[in-house]
Amino acid sequence: MDSLPVTQINAKSSASSGSPPASRNYFPAIVAAVLFLLLAFTTVTVWVRGAWAIQFFQIGVYALLIVQIIDDLRRRAKETARGLAPLLVYLLPLWGVFQLIARTTASSFETRQAVLRWGALAGVFYLSQSLTRSSVSRRRFLQAVLCFGAGMAILFLLQFNTSQGRVLWIFPTGFSDIYATFQNKNNYVQFVEIVLPIALWGAVREGWRSWWFALAGGVLYASAIGAASRAGFLLCTAELVTIPLIGLIRLREVRARLRLAPVASILLMIPLVAGAFTFAVGWERVWQRFKKEDPFAIRREYLRGALEMASRRPLTGYGLGTYEQVYQQFAVKDDAMTANHAHDDWAEFAAEGGLPFLLLVLVPFLACVPAMFRNLWALGLLAVMLNACVDYPFPRPAVSGWMFAVLGALYMARSSRREGEAIRA
Repeated sequence: MDSLPVTQINAKSSASSGSPPASRNYFPAIVAAVLFLLLAFTTVTVWVRGAWAIQFFQIGVYALLIVQIIDDLRRRAKETARGLAPLLVYLLPLWGVFQLIARTTASSFETRQAVLRWGALAGVFYLSQSLTRSSVSRRRFLQAVLCFGAGMAILFLLQFNTSQGRVLWIFPTGFSDIYATFQNKNNYVQFVEIVLPIALWGAVREGWRSWWFALAGGVLYASAIGAASRAGFLLCTAELVTIPLIGLIRLREVRARLRLAPVASILLMIPLVAGAFTFAVGWERVWQRFKKEDPFAIRREYLRGALEMASRRPLTGYGLGTYEQVYQQFAVKDDAMTANHAHDDWAEFAAEGGLPFLLLVLVPFLACVPAMFRNLWALGLLAVMLNACVDYPFPRPAVSGWMFAVLGALYMARSSRREGEAIRA
């Protein structure tokens, strides 16, 4: 997925010269493994209603962040993304602190909880940058994410129509349906949107191992169809078409090293596998959802409330995490359903934090859109950004945690590319 890092080249040259190899530092690998386990933990416990699961994830991230910062200071490491855009990520929890100090929040308790949540996501972003500084470490991290995502998709297909709302057929969730470990089909498909591009890009680039990536991509896509999310279906299908097409076009530049015929045959596995598993789960559920007369009837009211909130306090907002408490003041009509989110994260950010907070979240992602098309394994971030216009992936660390981890790796890939261009210049 990336070019061979300079460290490996130096290691190979030292080995060929006969000099003794330097002692290996296992600390980054241990920290990377712990971070991955924390992200996996918050994903497999996303159905838990108690606060302990989220708190465990947050405490783990903060503890790991302290350890990593101490190690970076000890080694005087400076290999993190430069520029204004990545720095804005670290201001996200501070905006909530500002609201608490200025007393502009409608609920100090909810805002404090939001500060902890955004602080953990900023910590994941920093840790991801620190642990994916080389192309080898990025590749290993992405492959680990893909293995976990494929495992979740397999669990979803096995549980489909048989779990009766129980995780692993054992743990009751209180919901009639369960999607792997997600109680919300939209959040599950948003998770798939992040992982699927890694599989599709690997199917183009990984040589003899491409069959495994193609198989994983087919399983992931089939699980997205089975979840019957309208936006997820459209975005995952766009990924399924766009990424292999761009990958095949780019392979023309390296035709001397890679033959297109074997790669094309591997890519044919993706729709075949996806079709086979989709036939098993069926198209009926997602098709029925598209046949609804007005699929945005309820969400439209929630969005109007969020936009009205943002227009009343465009600079400060009503406080991070307070949409559910404040919405009733702006509700267009009474509704028996609880409006816990606006079903449009960008509008909710403007309502809770004002336009400044909206920009704090949006700019770091927008700044990396060109890099997403250069590193297609990260194109799922763009898909989730679009999905956030009709749903709420950011409040779920089981989705947003992976988003900020991939975003950190993408910033490091972008920095490596710029450094390589500067050296060549």
